[in-house]
Amino acid sequence: MARPSRGRVRAMNLDEITSGLAKTELLYLKQMELAKAEAKVVKVVPEKRTQAYLLLDKTIFHPKGGGQPSDRGKMASDQFALEIKKAIFHRGVVVHWGKIVTGTPSTGHVSCELDWSYRYLVMRRHTAAHLLDHCLAKTTFARVETTDSWLDEPCYVGYRGKPPNPHDIRQVDDVANEMINEGGQVRIEFLKPGEGKAVLENAPNFERLPDLDEVRIVTIEGCEPIPCGGTHVANIKEIGKLSNLRAEEMPEGTFRLHFSVGD
Repeated sequence: MARPSRGRVRAMNLDEITSGLAKTELLYLKQMELAKAEAKVVKVVPEKRTQAYLLLDKTIFHPKGGGQPSDRGKMASDQFALEIKKAIFHRGVVVHWGKIVTGTPSTGHVSCELDWSYRYLVMRRHTAAHLLDHCLAKTTFARVETTDSWLDEPCYVGYRGKPPNPHDIRQVDDVANEMINEGGQVRIEFLKPGEGKAVLENAPNFERLPDLDEVRIVTIEGCEPIPCGGTHVANIKEIGKLSNLRAEEMPEGTFRLHFSVGD
């Protein structure tokens, strides 16, 4: 008999772990600045003696998805302390996995705290990625279509088409940093799919949108609205200087724009 793949085992375990639970309230969608929050542990699934899965009624931990790496941090109560290594989104429920520091994880009240320095770096990178979409389209006078992204290391946004030439890369860099220096608000709103269709048809990730009951829109002042479930800074000034911009040609007619954000 063939052994099941790792992916199948993991998916099956997540089905079991989240079975019968209500959807997690995703605090990070509307309160991205929250570094700490109180919550209720509704289920604990031990894994080995030093690790456990915790499921909460609400969470500030953004799970891995949409190019954004999982938040990390810690949880603690009177009974235990846990170092959160990753959060996983499965069928509307966020599953938090971590290493037990002290005690035995149990249901009930818990205090949550993000590794804020890491989260804030990801927020700055995510907003910079949206800004790059706009600046690339403005520089090349063409609509851009994203293929993927990754906001940890190496940090990049993937696009369909031929890589921009060195002159265009310099232009994108100049336009982006000029906008960052001037500053611009980042607005979050929620729309029904029918309400947002006309607004979003030029979004760089339009072709990759899943079917959702509600669409979260992120708009940088002066830029195109983009559907996105990630975390962002409130003003693009917070990105800092955009640097180390370079294009990498990839298979099947795609390329990546690598970048860094700094002070």
